[in-house]
Amino acid sequence: MKIAIFGAGVAGLAAAIELVDRGHTVELYEKRKVLGGKVSVWKDSDGDSIESGLHIVFGGYRQLQEYLKRVGAEKNYLWKEHSLIYAESDGKQSYFKKANLPSPWAEVVGGMQTDFLTLWDKISLIKGLFPALAGNEEYFRSQDHMTYSEWHHLRGASEHSLQKLWRAIALAMNFIEPNVISARPMITIFKYFGTDYAATKFAFFRKNPGESMIEPMRQYIQSHGGRIFVDARLSRFELNSDETIKHAVLHDGHTVEADAYISALPVHNLTKVIPNEWLQHKYFRNLHEFTGSPVVNCQLWLDRKITDTDNLMFSQGTIFATFADVSLTCPDDFQKGTGTADGGSVMSLVLAPAHQLMGLPNDVITELVMKDIHDRFPKSRDAKLLKSTVVKIPQSVYKAVPDVDKFRPNQISPIRNLFLAGDYTDQHYLASMEGAALSGKQAAEKLLKTLDR
Repeated sequence: MKIAIFGAGVAGLAAAIELVDRGHTVELYEKRKVLGGKVSVWKDSDGDSIESGLHIVFGGYRQLQEYLKRVGAEKNYLWKEHSLIYAESDGKQSYFKKANLPSPWAEVVGGMQTDFLTLWDKISLIKGLFPALAGNEEYFRSQDHMTYSEWHHLRGASEHSLQKLWRAIALAMNFIEPNVISARPMITIFKYFGTDYAATKFAFFRKNPGESMIEPMRQYIQSHGGRIFVDARLSRFELNSDETIKHAVLHDGHTVEADAYISALPVHNLTKVIPNEWLQHKYFRNLHEFTGSPVVNCQLWLDRKITDTDNLMFSQGTIFATFADVSLTCPDDFQKGTGTADGGSVMSLVLAPAHQLMGLPNDVITELVMKDIHDRFPKSRDAKLLKSTVVKIPQSVYKAVPDVDKFRPNQISPIRNLFLAGDYTDQHYLASMEGAALSGKQAAEKLLKTLDR
């Protein structure tokens, strides 16, 4: 069977891997010159790796790790110290370290030893988060009608713990504030990460996600007979009389004929190519309920090391929510002699919430970032900024706001030969690399089961 997949992010690549492994003919079409979607990386004219975001592998990303192993990339990422690190003013750091005990006692004891929460914060969290730790998928979905802030306060947890601990987590996860994000994804994370000791482990790619993950996936697909086309933007679908897809038309006029089609496009791009005939189906109208979260990634090349923390870091009260010195975390990239790097720190920072930043000039954004860097890292005050880059993504992962989760579509569409993949589709995880990997797997499996081939 021949399958055409549109969109070569993690979801599209995962679906392609599943299908070539089963001996099917796969053609993967990507509108850009670079693969990876929201995880894409490219080289600029200086030879520097420019990342679309700061991407890490969590211990809980089991499906993603299975794909990395399958394509021979299981050694392309490195595990870091098992702790949450919060950068404070003047170089101080606060820690949330799990105790060496089974979950959830590892989290409870670790939380009680945390120095940036008061005793009341800790007691209120233990009491307040219990429903999440004991909950199931049905409970999580039932809480989608309220924001996480509302859920947090309803459970009696303190405002200080919300701002000090969970705000940065919400911004890192979905790029929106606790009073905007739904309770559903937040308490789902608490469940997965609070009952599995290894789920919260962080790993960084040795180089960058493009070279350490996306490239091995590409090579695997092509070595198994799959074909990948870049600069191949989907323009429209031509339909048969029964509304099934006759063929797809690319932007340059080329047609793509296949037995089945998978859209692994971001949902906001998919809605642009949905034929009017399909809008009679609520399934397709519901896709317009999704709005992407804007996010900005800033990279700074400095002439000296400003930190020795080889791990993911969080920050509260700054323009950046989460960040890392990738000259430390990624030992095979961003090193002296590579592009602009001369041995100093290379900071990769996720700026969120970013809705107020999208219209600002890049140099203004860099100035705001450097102001907060100087506050958090005293050594940076004497450092020279060698280079900075700013990547703006107007719509990244979908905004997980209240009452949107119910619109997440099944991978099986009402159109017999069309299937959807993407982290916005219905799978048990969240909008993330893991959610994308799961959706790709489910789309491929459901396609084969539905078409019985």
